[in-house]
Amino acid sequence: MNEITSTPSIDTELKSRHEAFARAYAAGAGGAGAARSAGYGPAGAAQRASELLRRDDVAARIAELNGETAAADREERRELITKLEPVFESALEAADIDAVLQVVELQARIRGFISGGATIRPRGFRSSAPGAYDPSAGHMAFLDHLDEIAARKAKPEAA
Repeated sequence: MNEITSTPSIDTELKSRHEAFARAYAAGAGGAGAARSAGYGPAGAAQRASELLRRDDVAARIAELNGETAAADREERRELITKLEPVFESALEAADIDAVLQVVELQARIRGFISGGATIRPRGFRSSAPGAYDPSAGHMAFLDHLDEIAARKAKPEAA
């Protein structure tokens, strides 16, 4: 028995290739790499990528995929921030300033405000001035130091 097999039309194949290209490009592949992953030959991949990126339908699909990824990233960030809130509240109630600052720093990193080796926590601050913060004195000493500074600023100057 002769079985007739259907072959995909050129339009369908091009559509699926365009979709594959858009997905690979949106996922971070370079143009030529996205074209190769979509099934285009390596010799003309860069040229094909350039052509595809100029197509309105492909550019719109890439924008749509980027938007979906950005929305998912925002939601994941919100969830992580929400999970850190009870830790922040507990540390605040316990007057554990280092833990409070660690949570705030994590939240800032999750939001993208801090990256790399930057920190908001005091590290290795040394001063020979009387009453200067000594990191080895612990969290309570740091809180006391902040209270002293606030009290000095709040006192009216003697005339």
